[in-house]
Amino acid sequence: MSFERTEKEHVLESLMAARRQGQLAELSLRFQDKPEEANRIREGTTRLSTEIDMLIGRMMDEWTGRADTAIKRLTAANGKLETAVGDIKNRIKIAQNVVKVIGFLDDAVAIAKKAAAAM
Repeated sequence: MSFERTEKEHVLESLMAARRQGQLAELSLRFQDKPEEANRIREGTTRLSTEIDMLIGRMMDEWTGRADTAIKRLTAANGKLETAVGDIKNRIKIAQNVVKVIGFLDDAVAIAKKAAAAM
């Protein structure tokens, strides 16, 4: 089964939303003068950006696999990512939330790689 165009766009939009949340977390940490934590998140965001760029470059090809599974996983990850970023902005459990954000970005990278492998 190949992904439909709207499904491809939804997967890509979800990945870009995850990247944006990572960027917001990094920015919040920089404003809080926590460069070490910000740099760790930046590394995860950079890995995700690389995967997004690869997917964009291959969007003209047919994707195979199940888009709905990727969409559900990305939606769940993005919701948790937004919560963790909000907690960082509110200075709640910074260290734990940095680890969470990095984990969610890594999850998004894994989803992107799986989608790319299914092409």
